[in-house]
Amino acid sequence: TSLKIFILSFILMFTSGIVLAQEPATDQTSPEVTGAVTLDEVVEPEDLEISEPALLPNSPFYFFKEWGRGIQSFFAFNPVAKTELRLRFANEKLFEAKKLTEKKERPEVIKKAMENYQEEIEKIKSASDKIKDKASENPEVGKLLDKFIKQQVLQQRILEKLEEQVPPEVFAKIKEAREKHLERFGEVMQKLEDKTKLGDRLDKNLEELKGSKFKHFKNLEVLLKLEEKVPE
Repeated sequence: TSLKIFILSFILMFTSGIVLAQEPATDQTSPEVTGAVTLDEVVEPEDLEISEPALLPNSPFYFFKEWGRGIQSFFAFNPVAKTELRLRFANEKLFEAKKLTEKKERPEVIKKAMENYQEEIEKIKSASDKIKDKASENPEVGKLLDKFIKQQVLQQRILEKLEEQVPPEVFAKIKEAREKHLERFGEVMQKLEDKTKLGDRLDKNLEELKGSKFKHFKNLEVLLKLEEKVPE
């Protein structure tokens, strides 16, 4: 399949360059490699074009935030703008779950935050349904898809890290969220882009993501998981 060919090309291109550049192996991981791994794992709010969440789902006033989102969505009449808005809401809700995990909130609170995030991912899919028929004719859809690809890869990095941090009672919910996220990631991409061009668009956007010289290994993890979710 085209995606398999793209993944194999991705592996050969970046692993060959990195291996040639590496110094002889030592018994200990170098500070450079340790720092690179940290850089490639950490996702900041600005990477997703959002601000640090101040009001979290554990607040009794959180419903005001949800009202505000509902009003913004109601007045977003342009289908592309509405899809982009849903993408921002998903970024915010995932970061809210991340903050709750860092604060060691109760498992049921973190689970509820993850459910909020999953609901938003479903709304992105529904919103994209309304623009798929004329996607090739609208240049704004291409810009949206570029942003979507970058941010979905970053969301996967956050979810992967959360699996290591959440209490055991929440692990299954995070795993479920990762699986559903990958499915919707693949579905939305295929709706908004010609399948013959998808490899090139993925390549371009993965290259533009910030990170160390080892960032392609982290991106490759996402690609390999994504390959299991898209149709042949």
